[in-house]
Amino acid sequence: MKPHPIPQRSTLVSQTIALVERGMREGRWTARLPSQSELCGQLAISRTTLRIALHELKRRGQIHVSQGSPAIILRRSQAGKAAQTIARVVLVLPEPLWCLRPSVARWAGELRPLVEQVGMEFVLSETSQPYRMRSVGHLEKLVQAHVAAAWVIFGATAAMQTWFAARGVPTILVGSAFPGVDLPSIEYDHAAIAQHAAAKLAAAGHERTAILLQRTGSAADTVTSAAFAAGRRPGAPVPVVLEHDGSLLEIETRLRQFARLSHRPTALFVTKSHAIPAVLTVLPQLGIVIPRDLSVICREDDPFLGYFVPAVARYSSDASAIARKLAVMLARLAHHQSPTVMHDRLMPRFVAGQSIGPPPVPRRG
Repeated sequence: MKPHPIPQRSTLVSQTIALVERGMREGRWTARLPSQSELCGQLAISRTTLRIALHELKRRGQIHVSQGSPAIILRRSQAGKAAQTIARVVLVLPEPLWCLRPSVARWAGELRPLVEQVGMEFVLSETSQPYRMRSVGHLEKLVQAHVAAAWVIFGATAAMQTWFAARGVPTILVGSAFPGVDLPSIEYDHAAIAQHAAAKLAAAGHERTAILLQRTGSAADTVTSAAFAAGRRPGAPVPVVLEHDGSLLEIETRLRQFARLSHRPTALFVTKSHAIPAVLTVLPQLGIVIPRDLSVICREDDPFLGYFVPAVARYSSDASAIARKLAVMLARLAHHQSPTVMHDRLMPRFVAGQSIGPPPVPRRG
């Protein structure tokens, strides 16, 4: 790609405006402009000149500027060529679809025909490489391999989100956006779920609680912990956090540590459904019966949770709603329009189950 010509001093601001408009018009930038530092480097101009130019483009209604984030493109100049058309949607997953939860497979499966109905190709990218620490090279190759694409990123790390936001390609996150990342997203309202779970346990009389939290690298980890702590009973101790990496070995280790606590919590909030079988098998082996000795709520739902005795209290989600909302957001991106809602939060339905009871009565003597 040929570099932009360097603006001359005599009309620096007006030439900068013209160059940015041309980049938007020709599809060089489709959803967002690069960061101010990147634009200054590309155009060989000062930040002061760029800010004056961006202010004028904002005044014309062509971009939206927010402090600390790349400018969002609202509409393109009508002169010259039309902006590049989005021809495909690429769904980026950290592992093969069959390895993920059934609800993910469901919304991904329902999204495909919705995308294809409007004439766009649907592509799955199932690889862990972009999710690794030094992923910039893999992301560059991935984007270069799919020109004229809109991107749906599931479970993106902070580095991935920052990279896609700076690159300015049309991107939607499925999951929580990290602080400072201004990308449209759709996710379950993890803060509301955690606070609701804490309130349910508090209403049942529990003061000492714990959270079995899988480290996923997503922004939802921090949000869930903070919201669960905020929802506890007034004056109650801060919840015990039992972090694990998702492996059975670590889950069992944390549960055994939990059982040995001198002032053991009487309620447990589990963030990942695949940890529930260990909770319901390891703890009874250690003399902790559910819900007699410990109340349990799971943040997620899976079909198998209804087949345990006692049935686990959980939050049942509507995967079809995610597919439908994604399709609407993608349609707006395809027409070079910003989403009507930047961060769409969904609240799943609470299923009471039979795993919540009152706190156990302390034994005398």
